[in-house]
Amino acid sequence: MPNATPAPDPGVDLLPPNCGPSITAVAALDGAIAAALPSFGSLAKDGDNSYLKTSYLTLPALLEAVRPALMAQGVLITSSLRLVPGGFVCQTTLQHSGGGWRASQFPVGDPSNAQRVAAAATYGLRINLQQLLAVCGVDDDGQPVMPPQQAAPMWQQPPAAPPVPYAQPPQQPQQPAPSDPNAYV
Repeated sequence: MPNATPAPDPGVDLLPPNCGPSITAVAALDGAIAAALPSFGSLAKDGDNSYLKTSYLTLPALLEAVRPALMAQGVLITSSLRLVPGGFVCQTTLQHSGGGWRASQFPVGDPSNAQRVAAAATYGLRINLQQLLAVCGVDDDGQPVMPPQQAAPMWQQPPAAPPVPYAQPPQQPQQPAPSDPNAYV
């Protein structure tokens, strides 16, 4: 009777902690995502943040644009909240029918206000999904709130201070070896 145990995947040690279960399964997931990308719908920003005067891609529009193409390739989007020290984490996972998965986590924060947790979880799902699919990488609402010196291009910022050289600890003076051979006993 042939051995039914599959051979171990030699690339399992090369996996980052946010995907699995093997390099082969993750490669199949990545291939499915790559095949789905050309079929994504419009990723145009459809929401307006009147407070920051910016626009962004809403979660319903993002899901409408990507879910059909991903499902056609056997990729399911799941999301859950996990309680961790200090609050919740929104974990979004792309799971492939071949077994591969990738996950992204977004901190949700203080669990004492259910409405804030729900709003942050929705925001977390949108950000996680954009990161997992490498779409809409523009920071859609962070730029206006950045201080001007941080928002300026790197070449317009003042140069950083030169690094401080590492100070060597003072050397202890060498003691001459004792002339008595019994001193080492």
